[in-house]
Amino acid sequence: MGNVEQTKYVKLGLQSATEFLGMFIFIFLSLGNVQSALYSGGGGNSLAFIQIALVGLATAIFFSYRISGGALNPAVNFGLFVAGVMDPLTAVAYTIAQMLGATAACGVVSAIFPGSFKGANQIFSPTSIAQGFFLEVILTFGLVVTVLFAAVEKSKVTFYAPMLIGVYVFVAHLIAIPYTNTSINPARSFGASIVAGIWTDHWVFWVGPLLGGAIAGAIHRGYKYVGYEELNPGQDADHV
Repeated sequence: MGNVEQTKYVKLGLQSATEFLGMFIFIFLSLGNVQSALYSGGGGNSLAFIQIALVGLATAIFFSYRISGGALNPAVNFGLFVAGVMDPLTAVAYTIAQMLGATAACGVVSAIFPGSFKGANQIFSPTSIAQGFFLEVILTFGLVVTVLFAAVEKSKVTFYAPMLIGVYVFVAHLIAIPYTNTSINPARSFGASIVAGIWTDHWVFWVGPLLGGAIAGAIHRGYKYVGYEELNPGQDADHV
């Protein structure tokens, strides 16, 4: 029994380390791109937003998916926990690893890129706190639903899950960068606030994404309860 428990914790340790590394890759590429866009004078136009949003997550998920599942987001952890597909210990371990990975990446970005660090999430005027909050809830809900049905539920599209999730995050950034700097990931917000020292309305970037993740997890449970696989059968058939 002792060996079984030891193996369990060794496995969780390796998976958590992978979440740390995946998060580091994701945040370094994403927020490094923010600094690059601002340095090149493109921070205020839509092309810069596309540049900022396009890189990072898909690369990090492709690296970590087969080892830890590539959660890379405390809101995803919480959504998977609510859905009943992640145990509490794993959710806590992953969240700590993700926060550390994001903080380390933000620290490195701040150290090696010229200029002041600009990655902190904030609610930009004239956006209200309520508007920023519900924007984060809805966008995170969509992200976690995508994770649950594209990656957690195994099907012929699962192979493409990292890219599908990356595309979703890309679109979410295009929508929300002008309003909240796009969190949909509390670890990303935490790391950036640690480095930037900006904590104004920081709770929005925890409560909003966690609530969105929880709603997605509850909906997934509901679909599993009614046996959603039989509602439109044959989706994975080799032929009609």
